[in-house]
Amino acid sequence: MTDQKIHNILGVGFGPANLSLAVTLEELGWTGGARYIERADDFQWQDEQLLDGADIQNNPFRDLTMPRNTSSAYTFVNYLAAQGRLTDYLHLNAKFPLRREYAGYLRWVADSFHDAVDYGQSATGLSVVDTPDGEVFRLETGNGRQYLGETVVIGTGRSPRIPEVFRRSLGGTVFHATRYLSSLRRHEGRSLRVAVVGGSQSAIEIVLDLLGRSNVEQVVSIQRGIGFRLKDTSPYSRQVFLPDFIDYFYPLPPETKRRLRAELRSVNYAACDQDVIDRLASVQHEYRLMGSDRLLLKPFSEVAAVGRDGGGSVNRLVLRDVNHGTRSVYDADVVVLATGFRDFGLGPDDEPYHPLLAGIADRLALTDEGLPDVARDYSVPVERSYGGRPLRLYLNGLCEASHGMGDAGALAVLSARSTDIVESLMLEPEALVGEERLRDEALR
Repeated sequence: MTDQKIHNILGVGFGPANLSLAVTLEELGWTGGARYIERADDFQWQDEQLLDGADIQNNPFRDLTMPRNTSSAYTFVNYLAAQGRLTDYLHLNAKFPLRREYAGYLRWVADSFHDAVDYGQSATGLSVVDTPDGEVFRLETGNGRQYLGETVVIGTGRSPRIPEVFRRSLGGTVFHATRYLSSLRRHEGRSLRVAVVGGSQSAIEIVLDLLGRSNVEQVVSIQRGIGFRLKDTSPYSRQVFLPDFIDYFYPLPPETKRRLRAELRSVNYAACDQDVIDRLASVQHEYRLMGSDRLLLKPFSEVAAVGRDGGGSVNRLVLRDVNHGTRSVYDADVVVLATGFRDFGLGPDDEPYHPLLAGIADRLALTDEGLPDVARDYSVPVERSYGGRPLRLYLNGLCEASHGMGDAGALAVLSARSTDIVESLMLEPEALVGEERLRDEALR
């Protein structure tokens, strides 16, 4: 079924990124229409990782809108007041809100835009088609629906990073952390040995959660480094999450960007908060006192091969010490991949562009490296054959490689990024075409 209406904006995904976009469109006075397509049956945010005690690691004042509009009806503070919990929250004196509480806030805001969202629609393809008024985007979904739009804003989040060695083993017993809770529920009542691969905040939270489950017999943490490392939470390092840093980072040459991201890696990757490290170290110490091997840590290790044991009932992991090259074997009933997400790039763990862009890849403006040429306003120029209005494509929350770590799913930059996108959207088409022409001339 094709929706013949040509929408001004088609938003793909309705998580925090495009939710912030919806708020910003309303508050900045956008008069066009916007339609959002979301694969989940209702609003969800990190439902697979709403673990007991997990927090958001983000100042709650840097929410969907407050950095731009302190009097907005959609702030986290207003949410707490509306729920009658503001006094209780302030009394806690918590540095960061619980993840479960922030999920409630996001869902509360999303309810205000429910009529603009088609839930249960998984976007499967994006193309450009002809209409009497010119070319437009056509978005296809898994159940056969089609949408037409002048502008597409992709806010789906990045693709999960699945190490090559695990790609043929994905399924009910090997899965990414983004499927953690629902996948684990299928094994309730079974005695489990679980391997957790990765050294991130998500990895340590999952290890702690597993140790709190009575049916988990043993947990092994596998990571290439020395063990769970402390996240760099210095206010100087965390400037990467400020809009000013995006302005500094964006014009840098690609090689400089890669070097800088590597230098700042511990601000956001393969590192954990002090509280969860202390909790795990305490649990580990207690197990040692009891002579228990329920928790095993495998530092300096990588999974070199994955197979099945002789009976075919468990995952046989061949572990390789990255320094000595020695090998060992661990049999796990379940393997959780807390291995992060893919960026745009040419490396083995990267992808050249979001999979949804495959159908229009030949129309995208590319960099010298052959990657999408993302502008500072998060747009990617799209070649058009004819028509009065330009095709406009925006990437909302997918641009760490071009815009820095603040674009790596961080809540801190939601408001600033959506403001940049909406201000670009509100430019007159003629002005936009003029800007594209000036940019093309500058490149020549």
